[in-house]
Amino acid sequence: MDLMPFDDAVRATIARATESRARPLGVISANLDHVHHFGQGGRWEGSLDSGTDVEWLTLVDGAPLRAQARRLTGRDWPRLAGSDLIGPLLDNAAVNGCRVGFLGGTTQTQEMLRNKLAKERPELLVVGWWSPDRQTLADATSSGNLADEVAEAGVDILVVGLGKPRQELWIAQHGARSGAKVLLAFGAVVDFLAGRVRRSPGWASQCGLEWAWRLALEPRRLARRYLVDGPEAYLWLRRRSQTIIKPKAGRFLPVEEKADVAVVVVTYNNAADIGPLIAGLRGETIGQTLKVIVADNSSSDGTLEELAKNPDVITVPTGGNLGYAGGINAALQHAGRAQSFLILNPDVRVEPGAVGALRSRMSTTGAGIVVPVLLDEDGSTYPSLRREPSIARAFGDALCGSRLRYRPAWLSEMDFDEESYLHPHRVEWATGAALLIRAQTAAVVGEWDERYFLYSEETDFFRRVRDNGDTIWFEPAARIRHRRGGSGSSPALNALMAVNRIRYAEKHHRGAYAATFRVVAAGAELIRLFKPDHREAVRAVLSRSRWERLPKATAGSEIGS
Repeated sequence: MDLMPFDDAVRATIARATESRARPLGVISANLDHVHHFGQGGRWEGSLDSGTDVEWLTLVDGAPLRAQARRLTGRDWPRLAGSDLIGPLLDNAAVNGCRVGFLGGTTQTQEMLRNKLAKERPELLVVGWWSPDRQTLADATSSGNLADEVAEAGVDILVVGLGKPRQELWIAQHGARSGAKVLLAFGAVVDFLAGRVRRSPGWASQCGLEWAWRLALEPRRLARRYLVDGPEAYLWLRRRSQTIIKPKAGRFLPVEEKADVAVVVVTYNNAADIGPLIAGLRGETIGQTLKVIVADNSSSDGTLEELAKNPDVITVPTGGNLGYAGGINAALQHAGRAQSFLILNPDVRVEPGAVGALRSRMSTTGAGIVVPVLLDEDGSTYPSLRREPSIARAFGDALCGSRLRYRPAWLSEMDFDEESYLHPHRVEWATGAALLIRAQTAAVVGEWDERYFLYSEETDFFRRVRDNGDTIWFEPAARIRHRRGGSGSSPALNALMAVNRIRYAEKHHRGAYAATFRVVAAGAELIRLFKPDHREAVRAVLSRSRWERLPKATAGSEIGS
């Protein structure tokens, strides 16, 4: 159960209905019947936690749950029944222009409610009414078609009154497909709103006797729930419930706690970048747990001082400059347990919902890595998707660069096709500014190759992930802005970029192929010999003895201090 005051529950629900997120919010008003169906030992135990397509907000309803919450926390909590919440939620929906739909109840009850809302809430925008029978709900295809109808209507808030456990199970299976931002599992609220069923008087609710009132009104339907299943659920509630302190929204978990996502960042003189990045990540802690680990490669511009302003960020001074791969490895050593690891450049900005969208795609596809769409500072899409390096692609990129963008895929490592950035799909690799890695994949693939220092380390890591049999997916619903150029630019870095491409070819290919790739790489740099900042790259590609003079890792004896 998520314990919160009444007004906070209304605000949290309406906030989700007015913003774009990858996952919808399912709101449950939980009572002993909910414990019976979904608690430990219940028939549907764990069924609402098996995936991440729907994020759940489970509110305390019913006197037994409220009393147990008071026993465990020493604090009185309000009863948040769906029948009490629905009025303020509909009022706020009208004010915010949210599109509302009703799923459940008989057609006669819905007609009564339609007339009542037209008189009492004429400003409320109701865009759909659905009254499916049990046969429709029991058929997966029909239920899916029903969700498609809801999606076509463009519903923001869907009131689902199908009764427990049917309404929660339908939301878990079809909520994301329905396109609704918020789905309210509020049982008989349609009957209450329409006036078909009378709510218990105030004194009955205050004394915890609403169940007796409802039993008296509908004894045949509710006798088993209240007289047979209820007592058993109450015993389970008293014996097995416990408190779990969740971090407040905006706070990161400590290293010893297991998080949904461990965010890994490597900094080197990023004082101006780290604050906005952390601020954006704090917004992603609603509905999921994050911890943030920053490996700092001996910054001298005040980066550590900026990090010190965030005591819940785990800072790992490397004591040298280990490069990007080395910094990632150092941070991962201090990351602790997590379901996944999100690798981020320090100069990115995470847009709302991006982390949840990456996790959702990973859950639905089983991918080892999921990458977002990268946006430039002006909001335009940066072509970040890549194909596996090859001799033909190196030749095509050497001759054409970013010109002739629609040349055949076998002649370009970069994917310039605008269509590729509109839809989720499998990719071979992507630039390493932002990527979510499944924890199991990270454990099997192992450390990032520190020989690259900077550039091509992500190409190598992605390849090893593919060689492990894992897939890599692109998720356009996850949007991350990238300032680019955070690593700077210099003749030495240009030379390192060219040399690392050769290193990659020689690591994964042998003999004539690697030699041919080096010749093509040398030709690419010779074509650009007229540019002063590429002359060092030409020398390095032609003379292996110069490789040792290029940027490389310096000692990191202070790691872990």
